[in-house]
Amino acid sequence: MRILAVLLLLSIPAALGVPAQPAPRAARAAAVDVYSVVAEVDRIASRATLWPDFDPRRIPVEIYDGRTTLLFRHPAPPEEFVSLSSRQGVWAFPGRHETVTANAPVKLGGVWTATAIIEPTPRRSLKEQAALVLHEMFHVHQRERHPKWAGNELELFTYPFEDAELLALRRIETEALRRAERAARSKDAACHARLALATRRERFARLSAGASGYERALELNEGLARYVEARAAGARRSDLNANEYPAGELRTRGYAMGHALALLLERFAPGWAARLEAGDARSLDELLAAALPGAPAPESCALSESFVASARSRAKVETEALIARREALRREFAARAGWKIVVKADAAAPLWPQNFDPLNVLRIGAADVLHTRHLKLGNDAGAIESFHRHMLTGGAGAHPLFNGVRQLTLAGLAVEPVVREAEGKLTLEAEGVKAEFRGAQFERTGQTLTINLQRPPAGESHAR
Repeated sequence: MRILAVLLLLSIPAALGVPAQPAPRAARAAAVDVYSVVAEVDRIASRATLWPDFDPRRIPVEIYDGRTTLLFRHPAPPEEFVSLSSRQGVWAFPGRHETVTANAPVKLGGVWTATAIIEPTPRRSLKEQAALVLHEMFHVHQRERHPKWAGNELELFTYPFEDAELLALRRIETEALRRAERAARSKDAACHARLALATRRERFARLSAGASGYERALELNEGLARYVEARAAGARRSDLNANEYPAGELRTRGYAMGHALALLLERFAPGWAARLEAGDARSLDELLAAALPGAPAPESCALSESFVASARSRAKVETEALIARREALRREFAARAGWKIVVKADAAAPLWPQNFDPLNVLRIGAADVLHTRHLKLGNDAGAIESFHRHMLTGGAGAHPLFNGVRQLTLAGLAVEPVVREAEGKLTLEAEGVKAEFRGAQFERTGQTLTINLQRPPAGESHAR
């Protein structure tokens, strides 16, 4: 395998320092761009302190450029990576390494490593691409120094997105915070910030402690990473806008809310970042509430009655539309043309989530979740993993994912998957899909392939 990896790497263009036949210009540009991005990361880090005690130049980073995975400054690269003789401290793996599934921190060889997927695009400047990598590097810093900042993703699947009043209060809170961030006078900023925090208290009173805690952790984790990214890119405003975010976009909102709260803390609480880094356990909104100076009562900067009425009207329409959209997505998924894979698990041994992309999931029922980017499920019998495919999971218990999954359905495959059975092991491969199970029963009915992991009743057996 090691020899095969080396041979495959010989096809990497000369920009990687390995002799090869001339490669297309776009491919060479992709490889060179990764080095430019990492160099820009180091340049930014050398010129500015983005966060107390955060030094990106010591953090390993793994980047997939669409052709090759490159690994920088890792203390113990896995054996499948090959050292590049022309690039000290750089290792390469042909194709996408299995640990690069999104822009995220991962444990690689037991070491926290920032990962990113960077492909040539005119939409992002070199500085913006470097800032994106710095965002993920800051997540590594957080994992090492502040593991409690990470939110409990289980809350995302049971969050009451259908509550119209909650959504209306969320919109009012966001608009007040947006005005606070953009206010030229400090007294106006403080007044709008107090209104935002008062509205948040009212909203949190309608939520479970787990749901409000998830929001606060999300703001610490992703909001501060976005704040660091923006500082690196030279941006001075958050992404909060007058239109707020779609009803189900809680995670996207958390990035911007945390960023906006951080900018207000810059204004009203000098030294706030150092205190957080030193172990202050308060959330960003709690820090801001303690730092705000005496200000007029929120009524003096209250949002207009027409804005509040509009927020409530819009929230009612949008929550109804969200429920309708979920049903439409269920119907669309069921009607997808092509080959379909169904995996059925035993009630006593459900499939468990081993990896998934929380940014690309949608709960479409009490027990059902639609995954549109990445999902890996498994149990003692084996596992199935898919990228860039639509997958529907049916929960085995009260929680749609974390009490286990009783059934996975993957639809819309244009080409028939390849299925092999040998020595009690079943493997399945298709574009973006791979599965391996032991002791499974397999059936083909039309274009539906069913992998049955259910245990037969005593005295019975499944026919193949």
